[in-house]
Amino acid sequence: MTDYYNILGVNENASPDEIKKAYRKLANQHHPDKGGDQAKFKDISVAYDNLSDPQKRAEYDQQRQYGGGPQFHFNTGGGFDPFANMWGAGPQPFPNHPFGDIFGRMHPNMRRNRDLNIQCQISLLDSYQGKQLEANYKLPSGKNQNVVINVPAGVTNGDTIRYSGLGDDSVPGAQRGNLNVTIVVLPDRDFERRGDDLYTTVDITPIEAMIGCRKTVKSITGQTMDLEIRAGVESGTEFASNGQGFPNVNTGYKGRFVSVIRIKTPAVIDQDLVERLTKLNAEIINRS
Repeated sequence: MTDYYNILGVNENASPDEIKKAYRKLANQHHPDKGGDQAKFKDISVAYDNLSDPQKRAEYDQQRQYGGGPQFHFNTGGGFDPFANMWGAGPQPFPNHPFGDIFGRMHPNMRRNRDLNIQCQISLLDSYQGKQLEANYKLPSGKNQNVVINVPAGVTNGDTIRYSGLGDDSVPGAQRGNLNVTIVVLPDRDFERRGDDLYTTVDITPIEAMIGCRKTVKSITGQTMDLEIRAGVESGTEFASNGQGFPNVNTGYKGRFVSVIRIKTPAVIDQDLVERLTKLNAEIINRS
C-alpha cells in the first residue's frame, strides 16, 4: 500500500497545516514546469489529495490499520469475468464470518465494511484518450454489483479510482466499504509512455541517414505527420512535438510526442549490389 505520509515526509499525526506546508515545498521542488520529475510530482499531488481531505484521510488511515482487502481481476478485452473464482482455489474464506481469518480479528470499534480492490486492464490508446467501462462483480455477501468505470484521459499504470460505497456490505448495520479500481495499462507494440511524453520509433536506412529523407509518422490515434530528417542524422536523435503527448490528470498539461530515429541496416545478399556499395563506401571514405 502506498505510504502517502512518507511521500510528503510527515508523520501520521501531522496537522493539516503541516501537510499543506510539506506539499507546497515538495510541489515547488518537483514541478515539471521547473524541470522537476513528473512522476514524483504526480505522487506528491496524489498523496496531498488523499491527506488534505478529512474523509479521504480517515478512510486511508483505516485501510492502513486493517489492510487492503482481497484482490480480483477482470479483463476488458472480451467482456468481464464473472469472478467465479475471485477468492482463489480452496475453501471459501468466509465460512462463519464475513471477514473470516483472511482479514484477521475484526476490531470492535470498526463501523465500516471492507474496501474491495479490482484491477482493470486497458490499452495505451485507452489511457491516452480515456475510456468508459462497465463491470459486474460479486460481493462477499453474494450479491451482484454493477459499476460504470470512467477512466480519465492521461491515467497512468497503477493509478487507482475510488468509488465510495461500492465495496463490501457483509456486516449488517455497518457502512459499506469502497471499491478501488487499479488501472493496468498494457504495453503497446509501437508506442511507449515516458512520464507524460509519448514515444515512437522511426526506422531509416544508412543511406537515408547520410543523405536525409522525409518520413511519414503515425500518431497513436492514427493521425499522420511529415518528418524532415536532415542529412547525417545519428541513430537515437529525437524529434519532439510539444503538446501532443499524454494529458497530466493532475495539472492538465500535455507532454510531447517524440519520434526517435533508429538506423536499421538491411541484409544485402545480391553480390552485384555488394560490389557497388563497396565502391561507394570507398568513395565516401576518400572524400571525407
